[in-house]
Amino acid sequence: MDIISRFTRIAKVTLDEINKPESYVKGDAFEDYIRVHLLVKDRYDLLQRTHDYTTNKGDFVENTKEPDFKFRSIKTGKEFFVEAKYRSVYHENAIEWCKPYQLKRYKDIDKKTPVYVIIGVGKESNSPGQIFFIPLKDIKYTKLFRAFLKDYEVSVNSPIDYRLLK
Repeated sequence: MDIISRFTRIAKVTLDEINKPESYVKGDAFEDYIRVHLLVKDRYDLLQRTHDYTTNKGDFVENTKEPDFKFRSIKTGKEFFVEAKYRSVYHENAIEWCKPYQLKRYKDIDKKTPVYVIIGVGKESNSPGQIFFIPLKDIKYTKLFRAFLKDYEVSVNSPIDYRLLK
């Protein structure tokens, strides 16, 4: 590859990153946090991860409609999806975590393979102050109040225990 081709590739990657919306930057950082701290490599095999903003802006990839990750517990062999949501603050004591059409789509997926929602709340998406691990079957609404979330809080820096996979 010649120097001009390399420079062109570097420039394209740099521009894509600079132009990426802030919400996607924070979402990507939170997804990385989940893999490094919560659903760690020595306990969970990563089977699938949806494509990022850069890939989808040029050519939408169909599995992007699925939750962000698909994992398998090394201990039990159980497969499950995870939808990751980061929010910096609560609004009126609640988190709006998805749109109604997304909840319906996730419920349909949950009929075949369990779906869990991991919500991170705090100032930094790569180091949230609170983490909630919620089976989708327990969720009925797109807005989740603190009173509901408190029962699903997990440690911010400890791997998710496989026994939470119901």
